[in-house]
Amino acid sequence: MGPCPVEFAMLAMAESRRVPFLSAAAGQGVSTAPGRWLSLCHRALASTDLGIGRTASAGQCALCHSASGAQFGHNAPMNLPTQLSPVPDADGLYLWAPEGTGLWGYANCLWIISGSDAAVIDTPYDGPLTEAMIAAARPWLGDRTVRTVVNTHANGDHTFGNHLFPGAEVIATSAGQRHQHHEPTPQEMHALVNDSPDHLPLGRYLRRHFGAFDFTSAQVGVPTLTFSGRHTFAVGEHEVELYEVGPAHHVGDLVARIGDVVCTGDIFFHGDHPPHWAGPLQNVIDACELVLGFNPRVIIPGHGRPTDQAGLEEHLVYLRTVQREVHRCYEAGLSAEKAMDELFQEGFYPDLGLPERLLIVISVEYGHLRGEISPASPPSVLEPFGKAAAWSYR
Repeated sequence: MGPCPVEFAMLAMAESRRVPFLSAAAGQGVSTAPGRWLSLCHRALASTDLGIGRTASAGQCALCHSASGAQFGHNAPMNLPTQLSPVPDADGLYLWAPEGTGLWGYANCLWIISGSDAAVIDTPYDGPLTEAMIAAARPWLGDRTVRTVVNTHANGDHTFGNHLFPGAEVIATSAGQRHQHHEPTPQEMHALVNDSPDHLPLGRYLRRHFGAFDFTSAQVGVPTLTFSGRHTFAVGEHEVELYEVGPAHHVGDLVARIGDVVCTGDIFFHGDHPPHWAGPLQNVIDACELVLGFNPRVIIPGHGRPTDQAGLEEHLVYLRTVQREVHRCYEAGLSAEKAMDELFQEGFYPDLGLPERLLIVISVEYGHLRGEISPASPPSVLEPFGKAAAWSYR
């Protein structure tokens, strides 16, 4: 059986080179002539009964119902911080934290400014966001230069702004660097968001949640220094300790400890259901327990409000509940989609945003339980993301 139309459309976007994160769903690379992916996408979709019942107006694609390069229904821009927030009782630590839940792509970034030195942990998703963050930091930064950028993992919403810190050492885990070629590039994200057929759930979902980002201004954040296990460096009077905790949310996760303040990266989402791409869930749980073992006073999640140990302990209860319920559903022979339906029939954590992301977690955990995922065979990004997008429009 060949790939479904959505898989085919995304695979065709690989154009003239192999793109592992796109081709993983079909288990092979795809080579097409440059510029032909959209027509291939349309041809595949045209052969499928989608039951849309819509007709295109003049000048529009009969399947996408859009003019070439048109933008669709972009999510409203965030209310971005106009200044950094000092971390209480932590001299030299400042947080850039976009507010809100139910959103993709707006990550927390921690600035460390001490003596004549400065460092940033994670960078935003595109150029305008990163420039807004740098402007917010200017009153605290003064004439200092950011000498070090730390990426907690290789997802673009934590790395695509690296290039706006020229000359900085960029630190990441060795595993994250090795996995870099599996990540969608800014160019691929731009094509996915702007050219995916709008009447398919995946296209609508991408435009709704990623349409506000300017991926043409972003660049792949390539690390210049990598490590495994543990790494430390100094920023003025502060010692920064980095601990490798992946694979968990991502293959190459790390957490950063600066005294009694810990940046968790995306092993911890506060206020939304998390989308964990690597897993298994036990690794995410272990990583959160490691953070608690530091006895931190302040915990800065990858996304969402900063909190204390009680906030992370509450999240651990959630993770253990998800793990228990997913394993129960798997042992009962339920599909990932049926497991998702069963959990939400019971009102599963209704106060958390983006419930569709739980289907990503379930799908990845099922892959581990079936023995299909290993360090040599990382999970597909496309397939669980497509399932989550479809579920969100049910």
